[in-house]
Amino acid sequence: MSVAVVFSGQGNQHSAMLPWLGDGATLSTLNHRLGVPDWRSALADPAWARTNANAQVLITTTALAAWSQIASRLGVASIEIDGIAGYSVGELAACAAAGVIDAAHTIRLAAQRAAFMDEASRSRPGGLLGVTGLAATVVEAVLLGTPVSIAIRNGDDSVVIGGPLDDPSLDAVGVVEAALAARGARCTRLAVSVASHTPLMRPAAQAFASALSSTPMDEPTSPLFDSDGNRVWSADQARTGLAHQIDHTVRWDEVMDQLAARGPSCVLEIGGGQALAKLWQQRHPAIPARSADEFRTLDGVLAWIGRCAA
Repeated sequence: MSVAVVFSGQGNQHSAMLPWLGDGATLSTLNHRLGVPDWRSALADPAWARTNANAQVLITTTALAAWSQIASRLGVASIEIDGIAGYSVGELAACAAAGVIDAAHTIRLAAQRAAFMDEASRSRPGGLLGVTGLAATVVEAVLLGTPVSIAIRNGDDSVVIGGPLDDPSLDAVGVVEAALAARGARCTRLAVSVASHTPLMRPAAQAFASALSSTPMDEPTSPLFDSDGNRVWSADQARTGLAHQIDHTVRWDEVMDQLAARGPSCVLEIGGGQALAKLWQQRHPAIPARSADEFRTLDGVLAWIGRCAA
């Protein structure tokens, strides 16, 4: 019996997420850290939920709390972890789940990551655009010679692109959007002001690398994969990967392929929404995938994994 575990990134957090998640040590200080009476109530405000400093800390903290409950039950049921990975900021939680970073340092790093990215965005505002229905190779050709680049590769015809929004005379992302739409792409502007995983975030990546250099880390105790789809074997490799992904393309398609090659019985997404589970189902439909957010109880999560692994 085995399961691959993937941790969600930003964008799908909501007030009713992970309804079975009880209060524990990891969540006990979340409200205080965020300066709100109740994190679930705060998520009901879309503007608050989208704020980088709120979202990255909340996503990381709730992921760690959920994982602590799930991991203990997996061990009792003798279900092995076939691989662990995280999407964007979810890579922090993935590193913690694999034993690389402890919970306290992971949450602190999430806050620092958000602050560094916000600072970089103040200097060079940027935006992201989801693009589907057009081959990634065609998208790359359209982007040649522009300041817009591929931020995330989700599939052969599904990418996220990002670029600057600081030139009032030229909306670079808008120009590219029009060109892609003319070729039949479906384009969706994302409600963010940070061009994550693009060269605009280079100052943030450099600052985060410095923060990571002084953070205690260990080698993974479970199979861990970075945002390039590489197996992470050491603490130094984990540090490099966490900083690198901030201003480089996240190759989630390759991450999924690496996890699939290990032959897990199923894939469990931990976080709000079902985005990663749906991406998995599109790319590797023979291996079932669901999000922990779909279940009303923790028992339901474990029962589904058990049925897949039987």
